[in-house]
Amino acid sequence: MIRLFVQSPLKTGVRVVLDEKSSHYLVHVMRCHSNDELLCFNGMDGEWLCQLELPAKKQGVLSIKKQIRKQEPTPFCALCPALIKKDNMDLVFQKATELGVSDIYPLITDHTVHSHLNRSHAESIIKEAAEQCERLSLPILHEPTTIKDLKKSLPKDCEICCLSEREGSISCLPTDKKMAFVIGPEGGWSTKEKAFFRDQKFMLFHSDVGILRAETASIAILAHWQFLKHKK
Repeated sequence: MIRLFVQSPLKTGVRVVLDEKSSHYLVHVMRCHSNDELLCFNGMDGEWLCQLELPAKKQGVLSIKKQIRKQEPTPFCALCPALIKKDNMDLVFQKATELGVSDIYPLITDHTVHSHLNRSHAESIIKEAAEQCERLSLPILHEPTTIKDLKKSLPKDCEICCLSEREGSISCLPTDKKMAFVIGPEGGWSTKEKAFFRDQKFMLFHSDVGILRAETASIAILAHWQFLKHKK
């Protein structure tokens, strides 16, 4: 069944007027018709069964019927990837959403080449991924930050784990703490950044399968950690 993220509060009897983009998606992409049923969520009120009304071609309305799933809190797990070129960054945003992160902190590092973030485009990628993977919430996308400022933004009780070549094993990652996974750019970490990690006592680890591309590393680390966490 089609799932749609909406900004409006959700409860029985509410009618949600869709914006033009969402209406276009339902009518012209998904070929929906009046009285079709779909699911909607807003990241706060759980998932709801609703019925589509199409009083006008450009503006659909959702009639909210009943709650299907209650909202559950998303455990804190942050991905902190260095900004990379657009298509690869899109993949990181998409897969991080599918793999259950609560927060995404894009990083500007010493070796970052592509430092621009198109926020509206990134949020669109995240929203579409959440709709497709049956999440009830969207990860919070934070403004790009530096390595030095990152720690100030994270919870004080968060374990900060940095992927770094030839360091500790990935199998040692804790699974019972708030986590922040820091992934470097295509050029790797600078000597100054590695010294900063050690000075701040960040946990350093490497991938057991070898050197990974930046986008592959984000996906592999999150998937491995989720496997370890749910294996117990």
